Amino acid sequence: MIGALAARHGTRFIDRGQLRGLPAIVHDLAGALRSGRSIAVLPEGTTWCDGAGHDGGRFRRATFQAALDAGAPIQPVTIEYFQGAKPGTVTAFVGNDTLLASLRRVVRARDLRIQITAQPALNPVEDRRELAARAPASIRQVAHV
Repeated sequence: MIGALAARHGTRFIDRGQLRGLPAIVHDLAGALRSGRSIAVLPEGTTWCDGAGHDGGRFRRATFQAALDAGAPIQPVTIEYFQGAKPGTVTAFVGNDTLLASLRRVVRARDLRIQITAQPALNPVEDRRELAARAPASIRQVAHV
């Protein structure tokens, strides 16, 4: 139900098992950027929890090509959750967790707050690999990881 609603509102899903469709998705994203639209990309393709000393995931490079093709800047954003003064893990959606179980935890959580921080924009460079390395580095400079 949530996937259908997201798709109806323009979400593009990348099936890692069907990478042949990736060039078309990158082309569509670049077209959206060229038309002046902003897009949000989750380049890690997963969630992670810093409670285990994890410093974040590797950013997948393909979607950065859309920004390069369109000449569009990249605006890294961090989304952090806190319970009280400490980083919160109640929102983590990992492993075999179901959406329902995750939502129950979040609804029952006390003193939960979210902090969204926009990092300085990164200008497109020649190589998507460099962009995919610069984006998480800029996030780690200010995030609580």
